[in-house]
Amino acid sequence: MKILVIGAGPAGLIFASQMKQAQPGWDISIVEKNTQEEVLGWGVVLPGRPPRHPANPLSYLEQPERLNPQYLEEFKLVHHDQPNLMSTGVTLCGVERRGLVQALRAKCVAAGIAISYETPPASQAQLEAEYDLVVVANGVNHKTLQLPPSLAPQIDFGRNKYIWYGTTQLFDQMNLVFRSNAQGMFIGHAYRYSDTMSTFVVECDEQAYARAELEMRSERDAAAYIAKVFEAELGGHALVSQPGQGWRNFMTLSRERACEGKFVLIGDALQSGHFSIGHGTTMAVVLALLLVKTLSADTDPVAALDNFNARALPLAHLFRDHANSSRLWFESVAERMELSNADLTASFDARRKDLPPLQDALMASLGYALGR
Repeated sequence: MKILVIGAGPAGLIFASQMKQAQPGWDISIVEKNTQEEVLGWGVVLPGRPPRHPANPLSYLEQPERLNPQYLEEFKLVHHDQPNLMSTGVTLCGVERRGLVQALRAKCVAAGIAISYETPPASQAQLEAEYDLVVVANGVNHKTLQLPPSLAPQIDFGRNKYIWYGTTQLFDQMNLVFRSNAQGMFIGHAYRYSDTMSTFVVECDEQAYARAELEMRSERDAAAYIAKVFEAELGGHALVSQPGQGWRNFMTLSRERACEGKFVLIGDALQSGHFSIGHGTTMAVVLALLLVKTLSADTDPVAALDNFNARALPLAHLFRDHANSSRLWFESVAERMELSNADLTASFDARRKDLPPLQDALMASLGYALGR
């Protein structure tokens, strides 16, 4: 089988490497629109410790410790300048996104999978003529590729503005911090992902964004303003932004089908989810492994993709529902700012409890994908 993967991020790379391992004779290649050096983002959160947790992409690398993963088992919520410290209940793993992606790319190349950079995808007709299967793993970049009409995305933008910073301040817990000033309330999501760096995601409502004049500030001035808001947490450490990663409204991309004809979608290309639940990369891995399993288990590609669609779509939509519930909680959190620290923590903890557990669904899908 001749397969093209569009997108050299975690979803596409895990699929390509594991598919090649399962079917060494298949012709698998990857195209990526960015340069080889251009990998966006700071740190990401993964589940568990490699190699024991199969949803952690580090488990598929021979020397995951070379990426300097950071293990986090505590959560701290700061409200009214008071910290509330508790266990996360599970081990979480912070790692640099750039290092992770480059290591997975090296694994693919070592397996004989060619990666072509600065290569936009061909037209739908060209792809259908040249490949037996096209795996779309290009994230939320839905405008760069023509797909069958049944795979058209539904797009929803959140109300809050957010930005993804890095900082040399180190956070030993998963931190959720609420800080207010004369312009409004700002929320910080922070955790360490190496011995020297932490992720620091900041969000605020559009009124605070406007009053703080963040749209009119330079990147450096905006970062300095936010660093002053979170001065107690940052302790003089600066916030650093990346080119092209400015303030924006969170975009949720959803689809009603995971595949059509020769096209199949995984990762954020199938379903994106708000950063506040931290399962984006986990979903990328699980969907990639599901696709490897269904293609390996059935010699008929049409039946294999139907099986994938039946298994992947309910999981993707449950992920969407959890992520949307969390996003909406943050977009309305100003209504809860008079709560005590303990009551706000309880409200945060309960924001997704009306939904079926996402963790159970992820583990069930992993069990099927890995034959357990």
